[in-house]
Amino acid sequence: MMLIGVGVIGGLGYSFISAAPDFRTSEYHKASLPAEQCMQCHIQGVEKIPIMPHRPMGNCTMCHTPDPTPGK
Repeated sequence: MMLIGVGVIGGLGYSFISAAPDFRTSEYHKASLPAEQCMQCHIQGVEKIPIMPHRPMGNCTMCHTPDPTPGK
């Protein structure tokens, strides 16, 4: 029973982290930016930048990764 619980919790954790959208290829996301710079744009909703739909986590690249298809 404990193994099933650990498996379910692990699966939910993995699903949560892998649900984060990838960074789209742009000048802003080419360089590795500190989380503070990411939040400056995403909290304020600058221009067409989407507003961050969650509380600041401290490390954006923990969940969000570079877009694997640069043609997007």
